[in-house]
Amino acid sequence: MKRDPLAVLARLRGAEVMAARRRIAEEAMFHQAAEESARAAASALVEEGRHSGDYAAWLPRGMALRDAAAAETERAALRVSDAGAALAAARAAERAVESLAEKRAEEVRRALMRAEQRALDEAGARRAQPQPRSPEA
Repeated sequence: MKRDPLAVLARLRGAEVMAARRRIAEEAMFHQAAEESARAAASALVEEGRHSGDYAAWLPRGMALRDAAAAETERAALRVSDAGAALAAARAAERAVESLAEKRAEEVRRALMRAEQRALDEAGARRAQPQPRSPEA
């Protein structure tokens, strides 16, 4: 049995969409974790200031941690955005294949209807023709 290349392509596009959805979910989790880390680093600056007598010595390290966490949050947000764009592209490709499959199915349906109509027309034409009588009658 011959494989339908369009069906194979549709399965491939579906797999790409699922992979893109997984990627966006993973990136969203990483972004959420980065935001929590940034909040914790900012909170640590406040808490250390309340409880530490040597805040001036700790402040540069705390600010570096906070800034690194904020930078990671920005990078994570960009990765989420990139994953969203990849999902949109994969979904658009999937819809294009679906549209092509629908057009092909419609063409097949029309061809079958034309063949059926042609068969009916031929049967009607044969019926309308006078039948030759046998000489014995």
